[in-house]
Amino acid sequence: MLTCSVLTLDFRTFSVQSRLYSYLRETLMRTPERHLRFLQAGCLLVLIASTRLAWRVPRTTHGSPAVRWIVLALALTCSVQGFTLQRRIVSRPQRGSGASTPFTRWRAGNIVRLAFATAVGLYGLVLSEFGGPLWQVNSLFIIGLVLLLIWRPGIIPNLKDI
Repeated sequence: MLTCSVLTLDFRTFSVQSRLYSYLRETLMRTPERHLRFLQAGCLLVLIASTRLAWRVPRTTHGSPAVRWIVLALALTCSVQGFTLQRRIVSRPQRGSGASTPFTRWRAGNIVRLAFATAVGLYGLVLSEFGGPLWQVNSLFIIGLVLLLIWRPGIIPNLKDI
């Protein structure tokens, strides 16, 4: 009898846990926008952590000015490519592959845009480690944060493709 009550208790506990899991899955992760918002929050946390790291670590390295200009050019290229590459991915015509749907291209374009915005801020950390001027380092961090904060996922092209 004791084993029956333990099994019943375990079954009820499992039942409650599975209902709770399915409820949380349906409410929290219901839409693809939420997935991208979680990714956006993760990118913001990475950028904030790298900003704190750049401010705490003493800048003893003095890199060449050419390297600093290359890092700045890469950061500005990333800030521009985040917009243009997303549009090219989303508006790319379908080829013979059935794996590329409007929804997957929409999701990939948004992920690319978030990655490039984060990369701009991470280039600020690289510039800081190469001994770049503080105003340039802080500018890259601010540009990365602004790009992440103004990002919006946009309209999902077709909900049937999810």
